[in-house]
Amino acid sequence: MEQNIRPDPNIYKFPIHPLKRFNKKSAEYKQPVEITSFRYDENRQMHIDDRELRYYYPANLEDGNLSVGYENFIQRESEGPETIHPLLDALIHIKETRGDSIKADIISWRGIFTKMLCTPYNRNEPWEFGATLYNNKIFIEEHETEQARLNRERSTPKSKLMVYWGYKFEALSTIGVPATEIKSQDDPRLLERKNSIVNNNIQYCSVSKTSLGKNRLIMGADVDCLIDVKPPYPENPINKYIELKTSKILKNERDTFVFERYKLIKFWAQSFLIGIPKIIIGFRDDDGNLCSLKEIKTLEIPRMVRGKDKMWDAVTCLNFLNEFFEWLRGVIKIEDANSSYIISFKEPYQEIEVAFCHNKNPVLADRHLKPFGKHL
Repeated sequence: MEQNIRPDPNIYKFPIHPLKRFNKKSAEYKQPVEITSFRYDENRQMHIDDRELRYYYPANLEDGNLSVGYENFIQRESEGPETIHPLLDALIHIKETRGDSIKADIISWRGIFTKMLCTPYNRNEPWEFGATLYNNKIFIEEHETEQARLNRERSTPKSKLMVYWGYKFEALSTIGVPATEIKSQDDPRLLERKNSIVNNNIQYCSVSKTSLGKNRLIMGADVDCLIDVKPPYPENPINKYIELKTSKILKNERDTFVFERYKLIKFWAQSFLIGIPKIIIGFRDDDGNLCSLKEIKTLEIPRMVRGKDKMWDAVTCLNFLNEFFEWLRGVIKIEDANSSYIISFKEPYQEIEVAFCHNKNPVLADRHLKPFGKHL
């Protein structure tokens, strides 16, 4: 006689398919507004100021060997995903210095929201997040999946070099002053960026608030550079940020399909979520030589793939994320700073699973409990 196995009452599942149920009028996504920013210095120490802010100045293709300086590359010592703690420290600083309340339903990094937003069209990239509910806010941070760990440990010398190419392109495309201050190509600040040592400890992060449908969101995001001088708060400087990307040159129809199907959705999601209007793509060859630059507008990317076979749809992504967030807020109900939920997406990539973990892997640190307590 077969046993009737009852499902675990602490495990919840959100189905991805059929996607056609998300094909309707788009959920409203409000223009993001930056509420603060912070930086990491060359030693990965956090500071609440703008000293690492960079400005866009087009890379010189003649200096476009992206492998130059690799032997001096200074890399972060920590491996795996960033905790949410620096983002929360920045939010606490807002409360302490400006007295602003932290009004949000979900707080996380932009990269986590990006993975969620792209999930309807994800077929081979598992992800796992940890979430803690505290003071009616869901705090989410990323866990390293087994696949990601294996990929990191098995990384080849060539794949490590290709990661460097992205950082080198950023170094070749940015300067420490607004571009209007550069009067000639002989300016020493342009020569400085060509010969600078790449250090990926250095990072500039923007923190913005927005909403998707009825879901109020706060997210932190690594931003590459500004196109112009950054205005003071509470004005919105996000529309002056630029995202920098590298990609292999497109030689044939297959290259174009892979670029549009798998890269453009991520480029769009990353920039759209925090309102970055422009993306500069540096196309390079297989040896890491920069061949051309292309500027695309974030809001035009969905139209570039619309109607093409086996492509993705931005409205489907937004409606999916809106309904997933509403569902998530309904199943994450146990408010306990010392407990967490595991949110996972894995093979066969048909559903998102949420499981309560009791007193295990809390997302918040002790220093966050009082500031994010009931008085906020």
